This record gives sequence, structure tokens and C-alpha cells, in this order.
Amino acid sequence: MKLLKCILAALGLLIAVMALKTATFTKQEVTLLAPLNDSSLDKQALAMRLSKAIQFKTISHMHPEDNNPQVFRDFHAFLKTSFPALHQQLSLEMVNELSLLYFWQGSDVSLKPMLIMSHQDVVPVDSETRERWLHAPFGGEISDGIIWGRGAIDIKSGVLGSMEAVESLINNGFKPKRSLYLAFGHDEEIGGVAGAKKIAELLKKRQIEVEFIIDEGGSIVAGGIIPGVEDPIALVGIAEKGYVSLKITSKAVGGHSSMPPKHSALGVIAQALVDLENQPFPANLRYSKTMFDNIGPAMGGVNRVVFANMWLTEPIVESILSGSKTTNASIRTTTAVTMAKGSSKDNILPSEASAVVNFRIMPGETVESVTEHVASIVNNPNIIITSVKGFGNNPSSVSVSDNQNFELIKNSIYRVTQDKDLIVTPYLVMAGTDAKHYSGLSDSIYRFAFNRFKPDTLDRMHGINEQIKVDDYVDVVRFFRELIVGANL
Repeated sequence: MKLLKCILAALGLLIAVMALKTATFTKQEVTLLAPLNDSSLDKQALAMRLSKAIQFKTISHMHPEDNNPQVFRDFHAFLKTSFPALHQQLSLEMVNELSLLYFWQGSDVSLKPMLIMSHQDVVPVDSETRERWLHAPFGGEISDGIIWGRGAIDIKSGVLGSMEAVESLINNGFKPKRSLYLAFGHDEEIGGVAGAKKIAELLKKRQIEVEFIIDEGGSIVAGGIIPGVEDPIALVGIAEKGYVSLKITSKAVGGHSSMPPKHSALGVIAQALVDLENQPFPANLRYSKTMFDNIGPAMGGVNRVVFANMWLTEPIVESILSGSKTTNASIRTTTAVTMAKGSSKDNILPSEASAVVNFRIMPGETVESVTEHVASIVNNPNIIITSVKGFGNNPSSVSVSDNQNFELIKNSIYRVTQDKDLIVTPYLVMAGTDAKHYSGLSDSIYRFAFNRFKPDTLDRMHGINEQIKVDDYVDVVRFFRELIVGANL
């Protein structure tokens, strides 16, 4: 009887603690500050310049011989004519021939400079998908208040948007105290090795210390994209996952398909792929905990109780997050089988079969540890594991999110949106950006582009019918203006 009373008392205490934590698990109060006067921004002129920028086919191809350097040079000439005040006031340095590094000298040399990044290049448009585009992918057409075309959101809107902000500020008589760099690489879509990496190396060689850096990577997502949260969320990346693609290969005698062995080379590979998919990497909630501390209070019912008490409910949280492909990618190194190859004819047994598996690597793990993990799961001495083209990069450094630089970005977002329901939170970027090359230049490297996404528009980045609303693009420009002015207060 005494034991039962003790159990009931402990249970009551546990329920009370959980109830208290849930009751105090509330959204932060937001004070909306007045935005800058944007009456000098000509919406139609902004849209037209972005439209023209999209028409330059600054495509990064996997095979260097397919690239066209001249189209980048033509794009640079367009920028020079489009932003005369900027080119008169800022110095321009060409890095590795095609990348652009602008510098706006501030009046207070004791202040560390800020750095805004973007990239000039875009991904190709697959020929078999062109008929599914509602407007020509490189037409830059403006229709029904929307700018259409490759680069609209990834990310000529970042290049043009930041330059529009600077041009506008110069024309309005603004003189910065804090110096500003604009860095635009030309090969982000194939790793940024010739562009952003070279810019970063140049700045490091000059021993430049940067107050904060902002690149693409996060965005504003509508309610419902993250399960259980109906409020919009501004995701500001503080780190990004690493990347490696591993090729697994099996060799066999081959022969005629009328006399197959128990497992062909392709069958061996298929089994290895099933094993890899069935044994995912372990979850790591360390880098998503802050995000869910911020968005958890916006959840309802049981979910709010669960996220308010992660000290007790972490296994349940892991199960919830693992159930959605969006949130699953935020808590573990992901395994994606993307390519496979067998024989050249349906009645020939393959003498060699292979598959490519892409991994996005969590901070705390490395290319080497992922390769070792894959080898342990495959556990077959007859399967060869190699890195595709020897390429891979480890996760980036993790930036701080409890400082004035993160607060500046947060305030700039609120000043543009004027939305108290919006939740601004740090998060881990799933894909790769040029920002990874800048590790070591600042402890405040953030990834956020002022793009807005709904569940049905997420796939437009790198996809069909890439587009941005004219009003949303104006907000991109407004965001950069708020950021630059805010950094000078």
C-alpha cells in the first residue's frame, strides 16, 4: 500500500511538472517596429530588371566544356548598366574571372564589415520538361503579378535584390558606417569551388574579419509545411549538412538471362540498397531542439505537451519527426538511393551492376564516418564502395543564434512582414550553399533568402515553373535594405 502511494505521488508530481512546463511553453511576444519608407521603390522597374536578369542563361553544367563564360560576362555588363550608382560608389573585384566581389567602404573602420552573398548561376532545364513550363524557362515573363523563369527564387532574386537595396540607399543619400561586401559566386550549383571558395580564400588571405554573413538557405514557409504548426515560420539557417554520394558496385560473370544465378550482380546491389534504406542513421536532435523550442508553443493539443517536455518525451519526438520527410531530414543523416545501372539488354545478366546513394550529413558526422557506416551495413566484401568523382564535403561550422547579429536578421524579417504570428527560428539547412566555404570568417554565418513557400510551391526550386510574385520580390529588396540600415544603427 505504501509503495502504491509512493508511485501515485511520483506520478502526480510528474504530471504537475509536465503541466507547468506546458503552461509556460509559450510563444515569444513580438514588438513590431516601423519599416523603412519604401516609397522610392518602383515595383515595376524592380520586376523588369529581375525579368531581364533571368533571360541570361548563366547555367552551371556538370561538364565544364558545356559552360558558357561569355553569358556571365554579358550578365556582368547588364548589372553595370542597371546599377550605375552602385558601380560608381562600390569597388568591384573580379575573382577567378567570373565571380564578383563588391566593397562599400564604411566611415567607421573599427566596425567589422557585413557580407551579403548570393550566386549568379542557375541549374539547367531538362529538355523533356520544357513543354510543362507555363512560360519559357529563360523568358523572364511577367504575367498576373508573377515573374517566371529559372533563377526567380534560386537565386538571381538575391543578386538583384541586394543590389537594388544598395542602389536605392545610395540614391537616398545613405552613407554606411559599417563596410559592406557583396559576394556573388558563379558556380554554386556545382559546389562553388571555383567561385565562392576562391572569394572566401581571398578574404581569409587578407585576414578580413566579418561581423556576419548572410546567404540563401532558409525562407518563410507557410503553416502546414511543418506538421502541427499552422503559423508561418521564417527558417534562418545556422549550419548546413554535408554531402557525399557513394557508388556501390558488384561484379559477376554475367551471361544469358535464361540461366541466372541465385542473385545476379544487380540483385546483390538491390539487397544492399534495401539494407541501407531499412537501417537509417541514428537520430540527433541536438541541432533541431532550438527550432522546436521556438515552434513547439504554436502546436496544439498533445504535440504541445510532447514538445514542452522533451526532457522526458525525446523518444516520442524522434518518432514524430521521423514520420515526415521534411522533419526527418532535420534530425539525421539521410539516405537517398538516386541512380542504378545493370546490363544493357533485358536478356543479359549484368557483369557489373552499380547504384549511387546520396547522403546529407549531420553536423558531428563526416564523409569518412558515413562511408564506414555504409560499409558496415552492406557488409559484403564483393561490393566495392567509392565516392562519386571523389567529391564530398563535411557539414559546415555551426553559427551562434543568441547574439545581436541573429537578432538583427530577425528584426529585419519582422519589419518587412509586420506579422506577429510569424515565428523566426534558427534551423539546420538540409541542402548545400556557398556559405560553407566561408567558415572561419565569422561566427555568425546565416542562411536566409526572403522567399515565401507554400506546400504546393516548395518543389519549384530547381523544378518546373520556377517563379516569384512581384510583391514578394519587392519584399526581398526591402529586407536587404532593412538589414543594411539595421547593421549601421
